[in-house]
Amino acid sequence: MKLIDFVKIITDVDDELIIFQENKEDFNSDIILSYGKDGDNGIKINGNKKYYYLIEVFLAKEFVQDWIQSLDFIPNEGQIAKRLFKYALNDA
Repeated sequence: MKLIDFVKIITDVDDELIIFQENKEDFNSDIILSYGKDGDNGIKINGNKKYYYLIEVFLAKEFVQDWIQSLDFIPNEGQIAKRLFKYALNDA
């Protein structure tokens, strides 16, 4: 799954999940949704790949909702995903 795919289903995703991203340098890298676990140090291993903590789903939902409400246009899913990525890396 990519972040843009997550944005498409954001309202249906459990608030308790966390988004982990394979490459935090690449907005378009794969993500997984997983529950946090003590001692995982923000890293999940799925298959042979490492995924790194990006943001909690409940924070992502709050941010996206607030950001969209502050705009005078409705952004597309790609714009939402890119803005969420930047927020998660720089401001969350």
